[in-house]
Amino acid sequence: MLTQQPNAVAKQTMDLENAKADFARDGYCILPNVLSETEVAAVRKRLADQAAAERALGWARMRDGQTTSVREGVVAAKRGANQRVGMLVNKGKVFRDLVEHPVALELVEFALGGSFLLSSCDANIANKGGALEGLHRDAWWCPIPYREGDAFVKVGDRQRYMAQPDCAPPGTNVPPACVNIIWMLTDFTDENGGTRLVPGSHRRPDSPDGSVPHKVPTIAATGKAGSCMFFDGRLWHGTGQNTTDASRMGVLAFYCGPQFRQAENYFLGLDPAILEEASDRFLDLLGYTTFYGYGNVNTYAPTTRPPGRGAWIPEMKIDQ
Repeated sequence: MLTQQPNAVAKQTMDLENAKADFARDGYCILPNVLSETEVAAVRKRLADQAAAERALGWARMRDGQTTSVREGVVAAKRGANQRVGMLVNKGKVFRDLVEHPVALELVEFALGGSFLLSSCDANIANKGGALEGLHRDAWWCPIPYREGDAFVKVGDRQRYMAQPDCAPPGTNVPPACVNIIWMLTDFTDENGGTRLVPGSHRRPDSPDGSVPHKVPTIAATGKAGSCMFFDGRLWHGTGQNTTDASRMGVLAFYCGPQFRQAENYFLGLDPAILEEASDRFLDLLGYTTFYGYGNVNTYAPTTRPPGRGAWIPEMKIDQ
């Protein structure tokens, strides 16, 4: 089968309500001109400087989306031309501002409801020579639906990659549990590796097998710098192949329901200095708010804050 549909690109809309309708139907939507040229330039420069510094220090995560092997759930990542820059909340206020962008938060609430967390915020810089990424789902960890009497995959046995694609019974699915926003810092085109998508695949009960070339037709997510793409974590997608000489740069803000484990561990990895200036909303997104008792620290109070922000209530102190 075709790996892509020639000249087929994802549609765009400037209307937020139309975008939500596109998301519900197709699993994704693209909104142009969400960021101004000045905002794009500031975020792009901060990302370029950070990526260059990490390369100079030998810390750069240079990899391709393709893997050298997928065997019994064990993945050997292939070092390649594309660079990932992680834990961006530590690396500039411009990134933290994107996490709290009102358009982003409205879209995430539409998909996930009133309570949700930031799972990760990182960047993908696709360079010439990077490989086409196998199709995958960000919500791979969701329990697979089953019918009474059928065998099922235990929740602790779910794997990121499996020798055989998993599949739920026909007619069943899981609700959205995570969503992703890609902030386009450069133009995304078919030629420079704009994210490959399979529209409507969020409604399928099965997952892709991750092979390259893709076994199903895909389209390219395209847009001008300043656009954002919002997509369902169940949607089949993968990084495209950049055949141009210019880097394609995007920031990925990944959100999940409040009952799921986050991809980045902010309680261990967050710069403590950020806590002093963070808004309450930002702390909520990091997980400093309880969810019906989950995440509590000796109290079921609706919010808990880090040291210096009201977390340590008097009843928790023990005299020595």
